[in-house]
Amino acid sequence: MKLSYTTLSVQDRTIREAVEIASAHGLEGIELRGRGDAHVSPESTFSYAAHVRELVREHKLAVPCLTAYTRFHQPTAAAVREEVDRMMDMVRLAEFLEAPCLRVFMGPVPEAVSLSQADQIAIEGLQYASKRLGNSPVRLVIETHDSAKDGRTLARILKDVPSNIGVLLDIIHPWDMGEEIGKTWEMIGERIYHVHIKDISRTLENGRIYCPIGQGLLPVESTVRWLEGKGYQGFYSLEWEKSALEGQGVGFEEQLVSFVSFMRGVEQDGNSQITL
Repeated sequence: MKLSYTTLSVQDRTIREAVEIASAHGLEGIELRGRGDAHVSPESTFSYAAHVRELVREHKLAVPCLTAYTRFHQPTAAAVREEVDRMMDMVRLAEFLEAPCLRVFMGPVPEAVSLSQADQIAIEGLQYASKRLGNSPVRLVIETHDSAKDGRTLARILKDVPSNIGVLLDIIHPWDMGEEIGKTWEMIGERIYHVHIKDISRTLENGRIYCPIGQGLLPVESTVRWLEGKGYQGFYSLEWEKSALEGQGVGFEEQLVSFVSFMRGVEQDGNSQITL
């Protein structure tokens, strides 16, 4: 079992501090945000990007995923092609950092088009992205998020898209839609290349209350055991987020400690498959 965390959770820390956190907690990887000057991005100088790569290697870590903010639900085919063309700088950075996955989104459905039209534009955009990737070792992973929160939605979109486009399973969103992991796996299991782990104690009108992993509402253990039982080989990455202001949610460091302890406990208990 390979564990990482996303630096989206530590935007106020330097890249060295972020890497040292991953190393100190015994993680195998660190998932890097790729926007502006937050740790590393296409806007970084070559010397800085090389520094990041060497820092990660020095601490014997991998970069399982890099975050792009490309959105495939666009109002026109031209717009989605422009998104993909801009994204290619992120692909080259992912290649340089030896990151096998690049996180992207479907995004909300534009008001100017229907859902079916938006999906068709997205499918054509994903097919174009697949061609642009060519023989790159980097695969795009569409997060279960926004207008594509569950396996059913992504299965509809991915059925005519090559396999170098897959899924980043953020476990909270299929759960929001009432979709259990067995059903998600049935529809998109072979396309899940990266997983985000989190846990919440409750949802408020303006946000969620995050809690130690395994102590909240999300079926984290059954989800992980199912994935392990099915032979999932990718990383599990903690994505800590700030809790709603009215709540007393868990902080990043506490949730990271709980994540490592919980996941290692599941690993030690064996990878037996759970029938849901």
